[in-house]
Amino acid sequence: MKAVVARRYGGPETLELVDAPLPTPGEGQVRVRIAASSVNPLDWHEMRGTPYLVRLARGMPQPKNPAIGSDLAGTVDAVGPGVSRFAVGDEVLGYGNGAWAEYTVVGEKGLAHRPATLAVDEAAGLGIAAVTALQALRRGGLDAPRVWNGTGVEPMPPRVMIIGATGGVGSIATQLAAHFGAHVTAVTGAGNRELALRLGAEEVLDYRTDPLDDGLARYDLVIETNGARPTRELARLLTTTGVLAVVGAPHGDWIAPVAAVAGRGLANRFTTKTIASILARRDPDDLAALAELAGSGAIRTVVGEVYPLERIADAVRHSESGHVRGKLIIRVAP
Repeated sequence: MKAVVARRYGGPETLELVDAPLPTPGEGQVRVRIAASSVNPLDWHEMRGTPYLVRLARGMPQPKNPAIGSDLAGTVDAVGPGVSRFAVGDEVLGYGNGAWAEYTVVGEKGLAHRPATLAVDEAAGLGIAAVTALQALRRGGLDAPRVWNGTGVEPMPPRVMIIGATGGVGSIATQLAAHFGAHVTAVTGAGNRELALRLGAEEVLDYRTDPLDDGLARYDLVIETNGARPTRELARLLTTTGVLAVVGAPHGDWIAPVAAVAGRGLANRFTTKTIASILARRDPDDLAALAELAGSGAIRTVVGEVYPLERIADAVRHSESGHVRGKLIIRVAP
């Protein structure tokens, strides 16, 4: 089978398309014939081995397992012992390891059934980004549509600001927040204004020209999707009991990302606000819930560009540029 590997840490030039043996599913594993995958920051952090803490998990001085890629959509090709939720022929989506390939094996908990109404390309971009978005919203108390019993004064909708609202995580977070009944302020580039409005935002700010801080601490939840802005600056936007959920960390090989995460934890000790770093947990229930929402049309993956597997290095370069609308999809099968 064809598979992309990274035998050493480095940039997109380290990615190789090779012939690899067909993997065999073990206990609790499923082999998937992959139709499409996508590119996540997680993937190129693993490719580069930065921050250096990544290498503690992947191996030093070079990766122990050169397989790379996480999100996937495809068809169950074989099942290992103990698998109960999937059978050969099932259409699935999810995440695992080695998804930039024609086949990979995935733990059963890393998959959900793909609804027939959900296109393969959209399914392939739903995994890690969508789970991250859902868990960031849940950290701010939003994980279902608001319910009002009709008595008393109807409560005001929660106010949510999403910075990077048209990227991979942000585009799903914007849709979910609107679906859950929040008033959404989207922060994105001027060229993405119409997209942000279609995703459900009621207000759109241009990150280049519009100030985020208007002097009013009015947001119940702020989601920062690239970890770049100072925590103190964003915390000023929150109500006294608001939540700042930060996905990612500043660029850096070692000190900057670690210091940023540690600083957020320390900040919680001195405020009534909540400052949280979001690292997605690969939760099968969350994945299944998101697949159902996507299948019903409540949310959808914004497909930016589609690359063939042979152009994976170009796709990664595009992703690393930080200027991506929605998700970059990797087409594996025709």
